Amino acid sequence: MAFRADYLLRETGQNLFRNPSLSIATILTVAVSLSLMGASLLVQQGVGRINNVFRDEVEFIVWMDVGVLPEQVSSTQDFLNRSPYIRETRYIDQDQTWEQFQNFFADEPEILELVEPEQLPTSFQVTPQDAEVDSIQALADEIEILAGVEEVEFASDNIKAISTFSRGSSQVMLFAALLSAVAAAMLMYNSIRTAVFARRREIEVMRLVGATKWFIRIPFMLEGLLQGLIGAFLSIFSVFALNRAFDNFFGGLDSFVFRDFALPNGQILTIGIALMIAGAALGAIGAGVAVTRYLDA
Repeated sequence: MAFRADYLLRETGQNLFRNPSLSIATILTVAVSLSLMGASLLVQQGVGRINNVFRDEVEFIVWMDVGVLPEQVSSTQDFLNRSPYIRETRYIDQDQTWEQFQNFFADEPEILELVEPEQLPTSFQVTPQDAEVDSIQALADEIEILAGVEEVEFASDNIKAISTFSRGSSQVMLFAALLSAVAAAMLMYNSIRTAVFARRREIEVMRLVGATKWFIRIPFMLEGLLQGLIGAFLSIFSVFALNRAFDNFFGGLDSFVFRDFALPNGQILTIGIALMIAGAALGAIGAGVAVTRYLDA
């Protein structure tokens, strides 16, 4: 039997509205599942963008002893310049340190009155070649034992905590998304089975007059595909809203680390397309399995 567009649209619409409460429940379950999946992708790509920022801009500070000898400063600078693991080094002398100190405590003049320029240490701002936390920590340990070095300041614990939290939260959301996807597929399966059972006599008549299995199967698969697409469309709004929340929250922080966590619209569109494909596949495959099991019974 040949397929007609008006027949497919009519049958799909009738199936979709025959049990509206079950259809709505299926669509919402798909939407929740794909929203979690989209959130997981959002976090994963946000973490990837943060890692790119680290590679380009991460620095650590080598603080020298107060009253450090010039030859010790020179020796430390030679070590930093020769190291193949360091991309760039900048020396901050006492005048520059005092200027930074004044800018930092500009609103607290009582602190400025208590400190003299010669009481402040000089330092090196170092940009490493490798932005991996463990590599920087190993390099910092080497520098810290040099003569005249007071301390190497590097926010390794914070960076590790951020990376661990981001990876963990992304994995949890992905696991929750997979569970929700299973629930959505089961609900989709039962929804289509209910529709098939309600039309079992009509289906038997169609089979008697020569309708093929695909002729019977297609309207139900289109119903599932439509439910999946509507659920995916709703999930895209959730992903856009979450990304906007990330942008508003992290954009207000005075830190370069998180400034690129929120994704540009182009990457959000890519995630949206992936969610639409996943929703369509989830709906069509779930419906196809349900109808096939009935027809093969």
